Parts: sequence; C-alpha cells; structure tokens
Amino acid sequence: MGATIKEERIEIRLAAAEKERIRQAAVLCHQNVSEFVLRAVRTVADETLAEQTRFVLPADQMTAFYAALDQPAKSIPRLRELLRKPSVFENK
Repeated sequence: MGATIKEERIEIRLAAAEKERIRQAAVLCHQNVSEFVLRAVRTVADETLAEQTRFVLPADQMTAFYAALDQPAKSIPRLRELLRKPSVFENK
C-alpha cells in the first residue's frame, strides 16, 4: 500500500497562546503540529459521524427493538393514499 498523497490544506486562525498550547501537546505526543491536529480532528470527525450512524442500547432494549423490527408492517390507509399520489418533485 503506497503513501497517501496529501494535496489539500485547511487553514485556521488562532491566538498565539492557543497555537503554543497545541505545539506543547504535540511535542508531548512526539508529533509535529500538523500530525497532532490531524489526529485530533479525525477523532472528533469519527465520533461525530458515528453519532449519526450508530446507536447502542442495553440488552433488554435491543431485544425489544429487534422484536419490533420483526413485526409485520402495519397498514396505514392515509399513508397508502399519500404514496399513490404523484410526488410534488415529479415533472408534470
């Protein structure tokens, strides 16, 4: 597997004290500032995306959730009627 070509940049403005704090943290992690910031941003990005795509339930609630998914779909006449109408986004 080859190295990833890094062609993009992100620029931010920050106070000198913030930059120094980040530099000190990077030194403690044996990384340069770019590596340190990229690692931190990736972590937050992964957490943010996971919050939107994954959820965790206790075992009893997960069992109830699976049971609800296994139930046959309910017939909802008003929804059925709505879905028979042409979409407002379709060309007329």
